[in-house]
Amino acid sequence: MTLEQYNHLPDKTKKELLIDAKKVGEYETEIATYELFQIDDFYVEASKSVSRKFRTIVSTHALHACPAGYLGRYNSAWF
Repeated sequence: MTLEQYNHLPDKTKKELLIDAKKVGEYETEIATYELFQIDDFYVEASKSVSRKFRTIVSTHALHACPAGYLGRYNSAWF
């Protein structure tokens, strides 16, 4: 699957694909936990409310373009 194909899927399908995706990073703020997943050759960033009541797809990124919030927090070999 390509990044473009993923971006054109319905939200429900996007969230379902995260179940089997490789989780490569996570950080938490006062309001949400942000998670970074790898699917094929791209990343998907999702957030969950602190109360865990919802998950939202925040953004998608090409494999060579890790979101800044994760840089320096994890083993750089992941990226």
